[in-house]
Amino acid sequence: MAGPPNKGYKRSWKNLLINKRYQLRFTLFMVGLAALLMSGLGIWVMKEANDATAVAKSSIVGDACPELPVLSGTMADDDNAVPMKLDDPGADTSSEVAPKSKRQHSSVDPQDVAHHNANDDLIAVKNAWCLDAKCTPENAMPLDLSVVGNKCDAYVKHKMADPMAVATLRAALIPVVKCEGGSSFSVAEGALPNGEHHVKVQLDDSTMTMTPAPLAAPVPTIPPDYAKQFGAHFSCVYRNADKMDDIELGRRRILWVLVGTGLLLVIGLAVYGIKMTHRVAGPLFKVSLYLAKMKDGRYDKVWNLRKGDQLVSFYEHFKAGHAGVVTLEKTDIDQIKAVIAAAKDAGAGESDAVKELETLVARKEKALE
Repeated sequence: MAGPPNKGYKRSWKNLLINKRYQLRFTLFMVGLAALLMSGLGIWVMKEANDATAVAKSSIVGDACPELPVLSGTMADDDNAVPMKLDDPGADTSSEVAPKSKRQHSSVDPQDVAHHNANDDLIAVKNAWCLDAKCTPENAMPLDLSVVGNKCDAYVKHKMADPMAVATLRAALIPVVKCEGGSSFSVAEGALPNGEHHVKVQLDDSTMTMTPAPLAAPVPTIPPDYAKQFGAHFSCVYRNADKMDDIELGRRRILWVLVGTGLLLVIGLAVYGIKMTHRVAGPLFKVSLYLAKMKDGRYDKVWNLRKGDQLVSFYEHFKAGHAGVVTLEKTDIDQIKAVIAAAKDAGAGESDAVKELETLVARKEKALE
């Protein structure tokens, strides 16, 4: 019995996902693995490209350009500037100030002078206050007194009335005089010469004259090859800048090539994976349809697979099994028809058994249509 003729089927893109679970899982695994490998390769390539770019830029930077030419000329001397003058009516302006370079520096140490001055002030305080009392004066510290017979308060009041004694305390910056077991006396309340208790400050008028010195105009000297040196310098600068841009452009080009290649690879693998899995899922899907029809008692014609489908051997075995079942059904039909014909010849054509056999034959013939 000849097999059914080949029927040409064309693949439809909308029917590519026949078995979504199987096809998508396989395709996503393949695409994910390819993306992971491509990412690792891209990271390594870009690392090497960045290192090569840095080395190339460093070599360009190390190639120094010619220096710009320098214009030489005479400028105004700052030593000729006229200094600021303060007019002092009481000062003698006829004498000139000695040049700074000829002034003689003092050989006296200021700290040593301050130390001797402090000792002199304390000695003066001791002579004025500590001859008839016990005390140890210190600069800028209270003066503690001890007088025999508890007469310290009267002693201090007597000394505070003496302007010279108070002046020694002020010179030593002693603010307070304290009596042992008695009162404290402020030096600010002590007697001053001529009975004055306030300091008079007098401000005299003064004038200030600022005379700037005229600046001499510079006289530049242009080298004979100034234009050539100027052009060579900036030509080198712009040339190096162009080289830097080209190197950076090459690095970015590598990056975009990697990104584009990765995207094309992922998209291509996704499309290829769907198509390849469809060539496996298609035959399985057709077999499942034929088996479902056989379960319902229908035996349709089994058409050949489309060109490029997989599982060809498996499908051929199924088709042979299907053809065998159809052959058995046809044999059963022929045998039942023979039984019915014999029963009719014997005069039992109207019996119920013959009618059931005729119904069975009709059902089997319909299943083979």
